[in-house]
Amino acid sequence: MDPAGAKANRNSPFMVGVSGHRDLDPDDITRLREAVTDFVEQLKAHLPDTELRLIVGMAEGADLLVAETALGLGVPVEAVLPMPLEQYAADFDPKTLACLKDLLRRPQVRCVELSAAVAATGSSGPHSREQRDAMYANLTDTLIRRSSLLLALWDGRSSHLPGGTADTVLRYLGVRTDGNREGEALQFIEVAEEPDTAQRLVYWTPAVRSGAAGDVPERAPCYLAGAGDHVLHVQRTMPERLKRQLAELNSYNLEYRELRGAGRLGAPESLMGSLPEPPALPPNAMLEDIDAQYGKADALAVYYQRRSDRLFDLFAFMAFAMGVAYLIYEKLTESRALLIAYLMTLLTSLGVYYVLQGKRWFGKHLTYRALAETLRARFYLRLAGADQRTDAAEVLALSGIEKFRGFSWIGFVLKGIEAADDRVAPEAGFERDSVEQVWIEGQFRYFTRKVAHLERASRRVKHMRHFLFVAILVVISLLFAFGDQLHRIDMGLGVPLKNILTFSMGFMAVLLGVWELHQDKMATRELLWQYRNQLSHFARAKLQLARMSTPARRNDVLVELGKDSLMESYLWAIHRYHREHEPPAA
Repeated sequence: MDPAGAKANRNSPFMVGVSGHRDLDPDDITRLREAVTDFVEQLKAHLPDTELRLIVGMAEGADLLVAETALGLGVPVEAVLPMPLEQYAADFDPKTLACLKDLLRRPQVRCVELSAAVAATGSSGPHSREQRDAMYANLTDTLIRRSSLLLALWDGRSSHLPGGTADTVLRYLGVRTDGNREGEALQFIEVAEEPDTAQRLVYWTPAVRSGAAGDVPERAPCYLAGAGDHVLHVQRTMPERLKRQLAELNSYNLEYRELRGAGRLGAPESLMGSLPEPPALPPNAMLEDIDAQYGKADALAVYYQRRSDRLFDLFAFMAFAMGVAYLIYEKLTESRALLIAYLMTLLTSLGVYYVLQGKRWFGKHLTYRALAETLRARFYLRLAGADQRTDAAEVLALSGIEKFRGFSWIGFVLKGIEAADDRVAPEAGFERDSVEQVWIEGQFRYFTRKVAHLERASRRVKHMRHFLFVAILVVISLLFAFGDQLHRIDMGLGVPLKNILTFSMGFMAVLLGVWELHQDKMATRELLWQYRNQLSHFARAKLQLARMSTPARRNDVLVELGKDSLMESYLWAIHRYHREHEPPAA
């Protein structure tokens, strides 16, 4: 695999975890290999412009079968070993170990050795059974944490074995937890469509184990979703929700590649570049990956914000032009040219709206901005070594934003920037005070400027409203007191002064009405509300950090700040989405 190339094009990969039995029936291997090939080809068809990446524990049997098949199809593999290779070798016979080492040498394979969860008896000595079980359980946790979809070559039976295939599948689907380890018989219930509540899916390829009774499993490969204790929903075809998410993720990658290639995106902002000095990054910290993904999301968010803002400006101008044309026709001159201009403006605005509404510029701006702000928070929390205490997916679910069209695939991007080994401390060699200075101080100054700017704009609108109110009162008073006289005063071209005054009153009303409608569609009040709340969160964190000295307590502040900042960004997007999902007609 070529990490440098991935960073260069900023492709957001789709991560598929793999779990399966070691003791596969030799007579079933051909069928399983064909099933895995069909699955990989199916995903590649849905993701023509997106990197598909498999995370494999590389154990004997199903893992190696899937890895070989994927590599044969040109799909990169991330080999995540539960322990150092010299200790992992004890689980393999010489022939299989040679096969494993050959696969690890492939250029499309990236190898990660998870940090030992327990102390070894020696530098290279054997572990006890309990220690190895703990390491395999750690591998299961890693697959669950990093996978957007799980491929399981499984016999469909429950098992108590920690880190085994059944344990991995059931924990991934939420059917098994530390408080629910019973190995009761599982119920498989056929459903026509996956419920909206299902967050995780497993692609199950039924497998026959060596020495097991029976021939080829009766069930064909299918998708599984958790539905309660020991209950799994079975769906024969790919759920529509997953198809939609894959299409949106692929569109995200394709848009960035095309717009970047056409030179229509500005230079991506870099969070790494904002640091006072480059940190000494340990292996697998993935800070550069987060930075690359942030630059991509931010560049797209800015691009679509500009396009949607211009569209709002265009419709505001058309609404103003229509109002002025009507006033001129009504109060100054009954020219048919004005009626034609009014009609042309109306038809043009409707035509532009119906042509552009399918492009979803406004919705994409909201989605990409929410993703960019999530990545920003994850970057600084990763740098501080506190990101594993902030579950962005959980905050997404709590906000409810992933239920909206165009937002549910964000979690796929977040899976791609998860640290390969969450036991590695990414802040090694970098001072924590620098993290706080760059993130908190920088965001505090940013939101302070934004709040001041929006408050000035709000005051200008308020002053305009007061001026208009006074002007209307003056004009009405003049018309009431001197209406007849004003009507007899000719201002030229047969237009009486009375009409000029009523036109001016209407003009100011149209101007203010269109301006307030424009601000309403731009959700300026919601933006000011969000900036004030964000400023409050960062000001509070700044104050708390000034009173805390221990790293643990300072990390507590950063974790809470990360959650509050993420939720604020999601709530702002929700309010804007509810206000108007698509640009308005004039």
